[in-house]
Amino acid sequence: MEDTEALRQRAIALRAAADALTRGYRRATWLRFTLVFFPVPFVLLLLRLQVEAWHYFLFGGAYIVFSALLYVWDSRESTRCDEATAQASEAERAFEQAIAR
Repeated sequence: MEDTEALRQRAIALRAAADALTRGYRRATWLRFTLVFFPVPFVLLLLRLQVEAWHYFLFGGAYIVFSALLYVWDSRESTRCDEATAQASEAERAFEQAIAR
């Protein structure tokens, strides 16, 4: 009985942690996307009358670099959320199997 209670408490704790991590990820995602889609185009918009033609290549390169960094950053955070959710699901499954016995 104590074993099933420990499994239940672990499953509840892991699910709460996974949900909190996922909520934090969703709240921070808009900020990450803003950091990619806002700075480079905004600076280009401000300086459009003062930049030379070759500066557009620099801005394009910066935009690609920022986009790649967002992709890596977002993928890492998404993977952390997926792993936490998988651990919580595994703990819940172990608890359900312990009850079924």
